[in-house]
Amino acid sequence: MQFDLIVIGSGPGGYKAAINAAHLGAKVALIERDLPGGTCLNQGCIPKKTLLHMASLIASVNELEGRGLVGHVSGDFKAAMVQKDAVVKGIRDSFPIWLKRLGVRIFRGEARFVDRQRVRISLTEPLADTTVATLELQAPRIIIATGSTPRELPACPTDGRVVVNSRDFLFKLDYLPRSVLCVGGGAIGVEFGFLLHQFGAKVRIVEQGDRLLYRSSMPDRACSALERKLSRLGIEVCNNLNVISTKVEENGIEVEFSNCERARYDYVLVAVGRQPQTQGLGLEEIGVDVNAEGFIVTSEYLETSVAGIYAVGDVKHSPMSSPMTANAALYDGKVAATNAIRGNELHANYFKVPFVIHSALEMASVGLSEDQAEDAGFAEEVARSSLGGSGKARACHDFEGFTEVVHDAETGQLLGGCIVGPEAGEQIHMLSAALQSKLGLWFFKDMSYSHPSWCEELETTIDSCTSAFSKSDKIIFRPGILAGTE
Repeated sequence: MQFDLIVIGSGPGGYKAAINAAHLGAKVALIERDLPGGTCLNQGCIPKKTLLHMASLIASVNELEGRGLVGHVSGDFKAAMVQKDAVVKGIRDSFPIWLKRLGVRIFRGEARFVDRQRVRISLTEPLADTTVATLELQAPRIIIATGSTPRELPACPTDGRVVVNSRDFLFKLDYLPRSVLCVGGGAIGVEFGFLLHQFGAKVRIVEQGDRLLYRSSMPDRACSALERKLSRLGIEVCNNLNVISTKVEENGIEVEFSNCERARYDYVLVAVGRQPQTQGLGLEEIGVDVNAEGFIVTSEYLETSVAGIYAVGDVKHSPMSSPMTANAALYDGKVAATNAIRGNELHANYFKVPFVIHSALEMASVGLSEDQAEDAGFAEEVARSSLGGSGKARACHDFEGFTEVVHDAETGQLLGGCIVGPEAGEQIHMLSAALQSKLGLWFFKDMSYSHPSWCEELETTIDSCTSAFSKSDKIIFRPGILAGTE
């Protein structure tokens, strides 16, 4: 069967690539070996956000107890997991429908390269018009979007029952453990730790680095604020601490730590990162370069060492380091599909991609951080404002957080920023748009806002620096750092 483009994997990077290519007029085949939607839909973003929404509601309502609301709200974890499954199933059932409306042909099965333009599928779901067990597809362009799997920790081997990774947690857990150890203080650790605590579990998060989210681009100030909030809620956070060994026994899991401490937990969640999923694709036979860690090596166009074959999302390693997030995979899908169909015209630029955390505090960042701006040679300056003076924050009794905007002190060029507080993951799109605007920092001054609103805090944040520039003889309308980039 002949197509213009074959996409292997239907997670965020894969389905976004298929959609974009279809919009560009391509005849597209999408291959998925497991559940449609990949990790994000079935074991990641969607089920996690469903549970976190409930956890946040519990926190918000209880904050208003005695301020007009009566009674204390608690969660029903088992019912929440049932609701999570219903949400996922609803999206998954509609997934093939809207892809087919775009003309994307979906195949279920294991894909393996025959050569650089042909893929053989061992079908796990028979086609309507045939009984064949295998099928060959051909296309001049192929995108690999096979994603990643949770990384194992030798000192803490998972058993899929009481010592689990994030996939098993969202798939198999149907009761609330009394005590939980989260091994790893990255995005999964701080998000799952928060939601488990809100439903009533006693939670401890241990991180080998010197701060939570230490491998992320999130500023230290934001990470410290999150750590304080988690601790205030009653979640124990321990940095610079490693797990040495675990032993599963009848009355719990005994864990030994690097400080010689021993403790017992009902449940252990291992969240120490993810690793690429490339096994069985036959990449070596067709000459696709893979690095020592198993990632597919790509150019800035997301093209692999083989012309016409691209890789997106968690499975790839590109010249510009990218986070292993659904946001980055969705961006990759758009870039790779455009390059595959129209020729290599877009460079991947991950400073455009927001990084968002949904935990006890919602946090989001985009563009250059203060440290990155300094390393890049800018005369960086940070404008900050606290939510303490926000009318919206006061009205909602939710004023823990801040907004910071990074700009060049000499030119006023907008470089990046971070938002901590309610709806940070939504507000960050305003900052992202400003970074790509010709107005840059003054994007916020030209905007009209509803009042009170969370977004108007962005204007409040940059008021002092825009006022100073307006009174100087410097050019005040300077494009954002990402304006005009691919």
